[in-house]
Amino acid sequence: MPREDRRIMFSYDEAYKAIYGLSMQKNMKKPPPAQLVSIDKHPNDENLLVVGLENIQENWDAPKHMEYTQDFMAAALMLFCRGCGIPLPKSAKKSVMLMQGGVILRVEI
Repeated sequence: MPREDRRIMFSYDEAYKAIYGLSMQKNMKKPPPAQLVSIDKHPNDENLLVVGLENIQENWDAPKHMEYTQDFMAAALMLFCRGCGIPLPKSAKKSVMLMQGGVILRVEI
């Protein structure tokens, strides 16, 4: 049986908007107004992603890093896709992959 493997790539700016949007929807702590500069796997927990934030303003007391689960990141990217009109099959397996300068939502059918 044929299978489909799609990869939807997001810039750091789009990933920040996705995280912020899902945080707002779920009434969670929102990331501070900043520029997302990195997304890395947590050194001790494969399920966590460490999001690096940077702001050029002086006296910035916001956190420089925030942690999100891979499931949260996938849900945030799926919500962003919905807002952009990108169709995603409900039954597909969705996962997050990291790339230089962005993040990928992998959709396997």
